[in-house]
Amino acid sequence: MKINMEYCLHENSPKKDWLPMKNGVLRLHPHCKKCGAVKDTSSDAGKKLGYFVNSLYKLKLYLDSRGYKLSQAQIRLILMEFEKEGYADIYSVSFSHQKEAFVKIVRKYVKVSEDVIRDFI
Repeated sequence: MKINMEYCLHENSPKKDWLPMKNGVLRLHPHCKKCGAVKDTSSDAGKKLGYFVNSLYKLKLYLDSRGYKLSQAQIRLILMEFEKEGYADIYSVSFSHQKEAFVKIVRKYVKVSEDVIRDFI
């Protein structure tokens, strides 16, 4: 089930829940009292959307120097999908999860290898 957290300003609930971390250890996790999203408490903190905008710009400069074209429309579509899918929410999404989603979305609109995209993240 996907929760649309696109417009939530996340406020921590005073109550925390015991949830497993990625390594299986139980730990108290805060959650948003408005939408219920669980806060990512790992050291792999998510990045804001501007980080990915800069990555796309660097990728565009690289591709332009190689004779390929990355249009403004493609950039807008990539960023819109990234936001719409909820990956720009740094409250609940880790950076490693953002990176994987970003690579997948960019590959959908631009035909370059995953390694090239990862070099600019």
